[in-house]
Formats: sequence, structure tokens, C-alpha cells
Amino acid sequence: MSVIGLIGAILALAAFDIHLAEADNYNPSVYGLDTKPFGSSYGQWSANYWNWLSSIPNENNPVGDETGKYCNVAQKGPVWFLLGTSGGKMERTCTVPEGKGVFLVLLDAECSNIEFPKLRTEAEFLQCARQLNEGASVFASVDGMALDSLEKYRVESPLFNMTLPSDNILGQEPGNATAKAEGWYLVLEPLSPGAHEIRFGGSVLGNPSTGTESYATDVTYHLDVSG
Repeated sequence: MSVIGLIGAILALAAFDIHLAEADNYNPSVYGLDTKPFGSSYGQWSANYWNWLSSIPNENNPVGDETGKYCNVAQKGPVWFLLGTSGGKMERTCTVPEGKGVFLVLLDAECSNIEFPKLRTEAEFLQCARQLNEGASVFASVDGMALDSLEKYRVESPLFNMTLPSDNILGQEPGNATAKAEGWYLVLEPLSPGAHEIRFGGSVLGNPSTGTESYATDVTYHLDVSG
């Protein structure tokens, strides 16, 4: 093959690779699963989310927030966490600082050794969380546009440590725990200044053989992104 032919082949291959990379980008406004938004993987962000959520006492924990008044509790860093409900449908109104990535928890489960003392290995933690998510379905939309291929955004966290305060959301004694989370997460690129509506959630059908109960969450966020 001539030098010119070789260069042409390389350019064609490069163009093919670029096309494949674009094809893997299911939702243009969402960071890809193989990227590290703001320096961390999807799995690490799910662990960061649980560390944030579990550190907030029930009194002002966003999981039970019916209006959005607790949206900014303990939020810090480059990513803003938006979560579902403890069950049922809610609407929340929040202000999000401009330039923040937005982490959506469509549906997930967490297992810790304080809740399940028999868990020992990482595989056992993962099996526990996956069992809680068995048969789940999820949905999400941003400004009225449904997001695609959400089944591909199923992620597991690494094992992580969390510190539970008094009156914590897990209903356990305060202290340290080892945990692992698994579920469907999206990291949105920073939203443009102004008003945005984000809706997401999911459901799990109960399974008598595993003791899993039916559960559904559906939350709409009315966001004001401001500088």
C-alpha cells in the first residue's frame, strides 16, 4: 500500500471510531457512562450521593421533601444531587447554581452492613442491592424531552463508608457503616440559566420469593438555574 493509501485508511478508521463514539452518546445532554464527569466516575458519584444523603438527619433530609425547601441542604462541590421520593409522586421547586452538573437518581438501592450484618464480600453487597432492584423500570425527561436508552445507565458504586447521624434515614443507630449502591443514574451537563423542568422516577414490582415490596417514585423538579 502507498503512503497516501495508508494515510487514507487511517483517516477512514479514525472517522469510523468517531462515529462509534457519537453513536454511544444516547442523550446529548447527559455525560457518557465511560466518562468521568467533574473528575469522578458514575459509580463514584453514586457513592458520593449516598454519603451526602445518609449524613442528613430525617428532620431536613431531602428524601421526604414535598416542596423542594431542602434542595440545597449540604449541597457542595461541582455536582448537584436530585433524588426521587421515598414512595409516590411529588413536585419540588429548587434553585440550582449555574455551572453545576446535575446528578439524577432515577431509581436505586443501597445495602449496608449495619442493615444487613451478614454481608461480608463486595459480591454479597451487590447481590443484595440488585435483588432490591429486580424487575425495575425507569423514566426521565428534561424540559419535556424524554431521555432514551435509560436501561444502559445502570451503575454500581464501589464499596464505600458512610457515617450515620442520629435520626438517620436508614433508621439505624448512629455510627459508621460499609455500603454499596446500585441503580440508574444520570449526570446532566450544566443547564443553561433560567427555568427548567426535570421529571424522573421508576418502579419495582414486589417479589414474594425475595421479600421485595412494590415501590414507585415519580418526581418533577421545577428548577431555576441562576448565577
